Amino acid sequence: MTATRTARWFDRYREPPQTGIAPGRIAELVVEETRGMRPLPAYPVALQPLLLPLAEFRELLRAATDLLALIRRAVLHAAPDRAGRIAAFGIDPADTPLFTADEDFELRHCADMGRADVVIGPDGPRFVEFNVSGAFGGMPDCHAHQQAWRRITTLAGRPAYLGVDPWAPLAALVERTCAEFGVPPGIVVVDDVGDGTVLATDRSVQMLLDGLRTHGIEATHVQVADLLDTLGHPGTLRYPVGLCGFDLDDMRAVGHDVRPARRALDAGFRMIPSQTSWLLHTKKVLARLSEGAPWMDAADRDLVARYVPWSRVVGDRPVTWRGRRYELPRLLIEHRESFVLKGATGCSAQEVTFGLWTKPADWARLVDEGARTGYPVAQEVVRSAPYPVDVLAESGEITRVAANAVVSPFVLGGVGAGCTARFDWAERPGVVLCANGAVETCLLAEL
Repeated sequence: MTATRTARWFDRYREPPQTGIAPGRIAELVVEETRGMRPLPAYPVALQPLLLPLAEFRELLRAATDLLALIRRAVLHAAPDRAGRIAAFGIDPADTPLFTADEDFELRHCADMGRADVVIGPDGPRFVEFNVSGAFGGMPDCHAHQQAWRRITTLAGRPAYLGVDPWAPLAALVERTCAEFGVPPGIVVVDDVGDGTVLATDRSVQMLLDGLRTHGIEATHVQVADLLDTLGHPGTLRYPVGLCGFDLDDMRAVGHDVRPARRALDAGFRMIPSQTSWLLHTKKVLARLSEGAPWMDAADRDLVARYVPWSRVVGDRPVTWRGRRYELPRLLIEHRESFVLKGATGCSAQEVTFGLWTKPADWARLVDEGARTGYPVAQEVVRSAPYPVDVLAESGEITRVAANAVVSPFVLGGVGAGCTARFDWAERPGVVLCANGAVETCLLAEL
């Protein structure tokens, strides 16, 4: 990328934009719109959203949709059948209990919903991973933040920032899927609601239902345990299509049973995204794309080179990094501070280790274990370009920070559908999690 091109991203923002509203009032509106979304402290509150120029915002969403489509193609090219694909990516069968026999449906709907994690560095955006499922979270939160900033700019008499309504493309996806079954547009949102520690909250589920209903979709929520009764099983199913909003690991963590969903699928019920989405979810797919494959054409390779950081499945084999040949374990040990190790199917940063933060002996052990198992992915660290944000503490103190941000564009039914974001102000790269104190916000565009 040229210097002219890179200057169009976060470099445009040297100071936070003026909002025209008192900080306390901004916080009140943000807290009001996001209340009940997650069991996290309401403060600190970002007093500005993260912003991009409109052209870059559109480019980010377009790159997300193009990459997810390429990820799907990579999975299809991995092997000619399901068993071969599972073997190719080393998927644990215990993580895929919801496959159906309808392979056409599985492949058609495996990329229905996704959320990328992107770091915008000096050379623009780099997609560090792609969460592909219906349980990645963040859409209600993003919508709530967008609503808050719409109210704030209206009160200030300023032009609204530009975002995307995530419910419109999701409703379009539901409508197309229902048309496949010859039924009116309606869906059962299958998701367990709990105290919010790992399960969805009442408010986040209600926001999803309301968003779908606004766009003409009959939407009903059901806990997994109540699914069969809601469907009217045994007998003709009242609803043929559901949205799989629960995460298997989260259900296991709280001791909830997913077998009712399995029985519903056996009775002809279908959920989007399909279980094949778990194959797209593994970080090994991005690593394979980064390394390159014979089926990729020049446009595919350019897309990956432009947006995906150097990534490789860990193994005892030679690789090329920055123009030099290395044995991969040796490269990772000698350049420990330049890499992060990620479990291929780990979620919520539970299997993420940054070399920079890890003792050399511990890192060497992880590299050796990874080379033996072939499970983790090694990725070159992408450092976020600092972004200036004013943060309001509950005490009323305002601090200007250089945000170390992760932005997460959504892709729903092949359409870019807005972008949530979170940030901390650590000076060194690392895991950015709201559970660890990062501030949640959204990414919007301005003219």
